[in-house]
Amino acid sequence: MKLKQRAMKLVSNLLESMTGIHIFYVAGLLIFLTLFIVIVIRTMKRPAAEMNEIKESILNDNDSEESMTA
Repeated sequence: MKLKQRAMKLVSNLLESMTGIHIFYVAGLLIFLTLFIVIVIRTMKRPAAEMNEIKESILNDNDSEESMTA
């Protein structure tokens, strides 16, 4: 357990000593938020008929049997 703590402390100290490393944290957060927003918008823009079709295809047993044999 102490070895793991020492390794984490080493990594933490290494990352803190790097100049400009915070840019990667901010960039990663921005990429995540952008993708999350795009996925939410695309989901909300889908027509209700298409969403119902997807919902019903999940519950339909015939489709799952056909995909298993194919």
